Amino acid sequence: MIRRPLTVRTNLAARILGLLLATAAAAAAFTTPAQALPLYASREGRNCISCHFDPNGSAMRNEFGFNYGKNRHSMGEEERWSKVTVNPQLNDWIRLGLDTRFMYYASHQEGVSNFTASTFFPMEGNLRIAIQPHDYLTIVGTHGLVIEYASFPAPYVARELYGLFHGFAKDLYIQVGRFRLPFGLRQEDHTSFTRTTLVLPYDSQMEDAGIEVGAIGNNWFGEASFTNGGDPFGQNASTYAAKFGRASRAFQFGLSGYDRESAFTPDIYRWSLYASTTRGRWTFLGEYVSNDFNPDVSRKAAFTEVVYRLSRGLDLRAKMDYYGPPSGVIFNEIWRRYLAEVDICPMPFTDIKVSYRRYNYSINRDQDEYFAMLFIPF
Repeated sequence: MIRRPLTVRTNLAARILGLLLATAAAAAAFTTPAQALPLYASREGRNCISCHFDPNGSAMRNEFGFNYGKNRHSMGEEERWSKVTVNPQLNDWIRLGLDTRFMYYASHQEGVSNFTASTFFPMEGNLRIAIQPHDYLTIVGTHGLVIEYASFPAPYVARELYGLFHGFAKDLYIQVGRFRLPFGLRQEDHTSFTRTTLVLPYDSQMEDAGIEVGAIGNNWFGEASFTNGGDPFGQNASTYAAKFGRASRAFQFGLSGYDRESAFTPDIYRWSLYASTTRGRWTFLGEYVSNDFNPDVSRKAAFTEVVYRLSRGLDLRAKMDYYGPPSGVIFNEIWRRYLAEVDICPMPFTDIKVSYRRYNYSINRDQDEYFAMLFIPF
C-alpha cells in the first residue's frame, strides 16, 4: 500500500476538516429551526428527510413518509382506504420496512424484425430496519436482494448500514457507516444518464463507507462527506462529496461537487446542478452533470422532465436524457433518450409504471424499449 508523505497526509486531514466544517457552518447559517413547522412536511417543496431517514432521501421511510405513501402520494386521507391501519412501527424504538420492484422488459433495435430482449426482471428487494434507542441516534440497515446468477448483482448484500446522530442545534447531523453519496439528484430512475457511469466515476446505486456531516432546515440544506471511494481494503480513503441547496414549494435547486484523489492518476472531479418547480398540476425537473466547466471539452449528461398530475394516483411523464462525450474523442457518440410514461397508484403501497423509451444514437442504430414495472414500497 502506498503511503503519502506526512505533509500530504496533514494537508489531506486539513482539507477534510475544512470541507466538513465549511459546509455545516454554511448550512447552519441559512437554515431555520425544524421546530418552526411540523416535523414532517409535504413532499412538494420539502427536503428528502421529510419522508426518509437518510438525509439524501430514498430507502427507509419514516412515519410521515409511510403515511404519505399510504395516502397514495397525497397529504389527505381517503375514506376508501381509511380502514388500512397497518403500522410498521413495532414499538417505540424499532421500525421495519420492505420493498420490492419487478419489471417486464422488452427492447427492439431498428432494422431488426424481432425483439432483441424480452424478459421478466426482479429489479429490487430490500428488508429494512431502523432502531432509535434515544432521541439523538437512529441506526438504519438494509439487506438487499441476491439473485443466484454469476456476476449479478454486484457481490454485496448489506447495503446501507449507518448510525445517524441528529437532534442537535441548527439541525446539524452526523452520519457514519455505509450510505449513498450526497451528490446530484437522487432519482428513482437509476438509468438516467446523469446517474450512470457514462458520466459518473462511481456506481450511484451502491453505498460507500465513511462519514457525512450536514444541516437540513425547513428550506436550506448543506451536506459534505468523506468516504473510501471504493474497496475499503488496501487503499487510502480519498473521496469527497458535498451538496448545498434550497427546497421550497416555488423553486428547488441543488449544487454538488465530487472529488476523488488517486496516487496513480489525476484527481477525478464532477459537478452537478439540478432545479425543479411545481405550478399547479405541472412539475418541471432538470439536472446537468459534468467533469469540467468548459462544455467544449467536458464529458456531460443532462435530463429534463415534465410531469402532469391527472388525479390522485395518476401521473403522465415525459422525459429527455442527453449524454455528450468530450469533443475530439473518436468512436464516442452522442446519446439521446426520450421517454413517455404513465404512473398509476391504484391502491396504497402499489405503484405501476407503463413506459416507452426511444434511444437515439449519433452512430449506432436507434433502439426502442418497452416495460411495465410494479413497485411495492412498505
